[in-house]
Amino acid sequence: MSISADMYKLFETGMPFAARTEIKAVKLDKDNIELLMPLAPNINHVGIMYAGALFTLGEMMGGAVALVYLFEHSLIPIVKSFSIKFVKPGTTDITTSYVMTEEEVKRIIAECEEKGKADYSIQLELKDKTGLVVAVTDGLYQVRPQKK
Repeated sequence: MSISADMYKLFETGMPFAARTEIKAVKLDKDNIELLMPLAPNINHVGIMYAGALFTLGEMMGGAVALVYLFEHSLIPIVKSFSIKFVKPGTTDITTSYVMTEEEVKRIIAECEEKGKADYSIQLELKDKTGLVVAVTDGLYQVRPQKK
């Protein structure tokens, strides 16, 4: 499935809270998903990226994964749990990327067909422009068939 410009827009504006952060989908592709959180609208009171923006960047990857790998199967995601560890201050735009294996996609689809839901987890490194890790995240998501 090719990700259209409409899908990029859906990702970036579909969640009003996330849209206010100006999060960007740099790449939505089965070979690589890359997301970017810009520093400018997300600076906190000490001049670094606001913790909530970093959390949003990491958490939104679960939705991007569902959009890229599972949307064509009419599966929608919810977050079950999410944790973040802040490593260094974020002083630039922050990016993160993720690739789901074909085996994991098949497992999720099969489990959802069998049980009506399936869990998947995503661990990420959130990095500044120099490649420095500013935070690490661990998210647990669940997909279910979209209600008709």
